[in-house]
Amino acid sequence: MKNPSQHSQETIERMKANSEAAKRRLARLNDEYRVRQQAQKLSQSKVAAKGETFGEAVTRIAREAQITI
Repeated sequence: MKNPSQHSQETIERMKANSEAAKRRLARLNDEYRVRQQAQKLSQSKVAAKGETFGEAVTRIAREAQITI
């Protein structure tokens, strides 16, 4: 950022508001990422507990890939 005296008060306030908005978006994305990671760990542990065969795993992965595409 330039010397604050080189910016108008309106510009400084806008930059601060943009910074705060970016922090909120990043926090929300981090929360969503954590939830996805926890869900993925839970789903993987359930799959491992079932003792699926290699063929079943391949089928499941293919089915999941088609859903996310």
